[in-house]
Amino acid sequence: MFRILKYVKFLLSYIFIISTIFAQQGWQWQKPYPQGNALKSISFVATVANRGFAVGDLGTVIFTPDGGTTWENIDIGTTENLNSVYMHDDIMIFIVGDNGKVYFLFDEDSTIVVTEQVSGTTEDLHSITSHTNGCTWIAGDNRTILRSTDLGVTWTNRNPPFSFHYNSLHNIECTTAWAVGLDGYVVTTTDWGISWTYIPTPTTHHLFAIDIGTFQHIRAVGNAGTMLLTTDSGATWTVETTGTSQTLYDVYNVGFARSYAVGTQGTILESTDVGAAWEQRNSGTASTLYDIEGIFGSNDIYVCGHYGNVLKNSGVGTDFELMTGETKYFLGGIEFVGKDTGWVVGGERGYGSDGIIMKTSDGGQTWDEQLTSYNLWNLDFVNGTRGYAVGEDGEILVTTSGGTGWFPQSSPVNTDLYAVSFVDENKGWISGRYGEILSTTNGGVTWVRQTNTDMNPLWGIHFVNEYKGWACGLDSTILHTADGGVNWGRQTLTVSEGATLFDIFFINEMRGFAAGSHGVIYRTIDGSQTWYDVESGTDETLLSIYFIDIDNGWISGDAGTVLKTTDGGATWNPQFSGVATNGLLGIYFSDLQNGWAVGEGGTIISTNDGGGPITDIKDEQVEIPSQFLLSQNYPNPFNPTTKIKFTIPTSPLNPSLYQGEGNRERFITLKI
Repeated sequence: MFRILKYVKFLLSYIFIISTIFAQQGWQWQKPYPQGNALKSISFVATVANRGFAVGDLGTVIFTPDGGTTWENIDIGTTENLNSVYMHDDIMIFIVGDNGKVYFLFDEDSTIVVTEQVSGTTEDLHSITSHTNGCTWIAGDNRTILRSTDLGVTWTNRNPPFSFHYNSLHNIECTTAWAVGLDGYVVTTTDWGISWTYIPTPTTHHLFAIDIGTFQHIRAVGNAGTMLLTTDSGATWTVETTGTSQTLYDVYNVGFARSYAVGTQGTILESTDVGAAWEQRNSGTASTLYDIEGIFGSNDIYVCGHYGNVLKNSGVGTDFELMTGETKYFLGGIEFVGKDTGWVVGGERGYGSDGIIMKTSDGGQTWDEQLTSYNLWNLDFVNGTRGYAVGEDGEILVTTSGGTGWFPQSSPVNTDLYAVSFVDENKGWISGRYGEILSTTNGGVTWVRQTNTDMNPLWGIHFVNEYKGWACGLDSTILHTADGGVNWGRQTLTVSEGATLFDIFFINEMRGFAAGSHGVIYRTIDGSQTWYDVESGTDETLLSIYFIDIDNGWISGDAGTVLKTTDGGATWNPQFSGVATNGLLGIYFSDLQNGWAVGEGGTIISTNDGGGPITDIKDEQVEIPSQFLLSQNYPNPFNPTTKIKFTIPTSPLNPSLYQGEGNRERFITLKI
């Protein structure tokens, strides 16, 4: 394990210890391992252990000391998207990201020292490369090409006279560099960036990467499978036939004849004959791959991409093996009985038709998996032994053994079923794709179709007792029954309509919520006679609702969105989930502290403190060791996107001046 120090101008030794105190607050990744945010760049150096780093969305940095066998997350103190990492050597690592962020990591006796360098720009930075002589280059948006000759202590913007966004830059010596960008543009310099030359290319497709290989074999790749090769410094270009129309995000030349490229839909291309022919290699994923790199002097090739994927192969003509990252299953339904035992269901969705059922008996630290014949959308457990799951093509499964075995039940429809709600072991309801509502009064021995004239897809259904239930779906549809589904009627809404509602939840017969597209939240406090809009503070699609009591509830949605209410849904505030882009399709809490959210790419995150505080907290009391009671600005442990100030009205040197009594003496107020 590495110890992390964040260099600032004051209190250097305190920063790491404070970050350790708060390291386990809020939401934490359970799956994929070690995290599931997109990785945009990967870099290795040839050492005995083959050390490597990968970086990505929301400040993600992961490290391997052993060629990718094991990985660990590293917090460098930012939530900016990180776009490129370059290992200058064993102990010096550069990272660049959005808003002009440049970080220099230095390994000092197994302690990673992190310094944020002054780049002099706020443009998004996409690429960094460094020569062994200490010549370091960065490329970014709006003509940004930075150069340093002192390992980033100072940066100079070389400002090419072409107003383009530069996606990638590569240099082979201090004087010479090549950069590519939008609309097929390529520029080069041979005089340290003092002057630049525009190099015409035979494409107008956007170019995302350039790599300088042996004997000046220079390749650039981009949209629609574009692959360009020049062997004469850009005087002429060959358009290589890749056999794919997928966008290619990176290219890597290994020696003279062997090259690789990666891109969308899990594309990995390999050529062993100087690009005369390109062959597809099996990646085992259909998600986007962003970067490919190798280890000098080794056959090992590494790829990183969406959902935290890291892949590796070990030689010419071999397929790639997933080392860390996604499962191919989207996870949607989740439920726990207590804080230890829980179930999750999902499906391949876009990969195939298989479904998955996962069970944990240790709060999600480990999960047992069972595959099913159909994608599954949701589940509901009546108690610790009896549960139901529903999915595509009318699939209904039941377990009476706590998930040890699952068995199909006869369904009266063969269309997709999206949600299920039981009030006891016998009575339950299911909603589906074309407005279907199914019911059972005998535990699913028989299912019958209830009358519903509304044909809109119904994504959510919830019953509070055997009589009163609600369903929701497309076009702000909310249906209600007061007689167990004998009669269903569409609710008259006085709220903003036109949303797709993906979930509905009632705390009791009177108080309920529906949530959906564009951040819509509807609330009723009179048993759904009237509904009104509640401000969510987000435009992201909201997908799942869960309340643990009349006051405390959570909603999850796209782009890692988690909202929390502590006043019965009158107001909602965001929590920091640590998930950048993955949609969170299901959320569940077993009590006020222990909760889980699941979603795309096999995402499972958990919390043991209610998800941490909401981000608009103004005052919060936390226990701080006395040596840290200083009036200084630090990264906010409750919300990494802001700063806090420790305000201490009394002297930490004199305990008698502490306010409060007993175990409150070491509590202070954080002013955000």
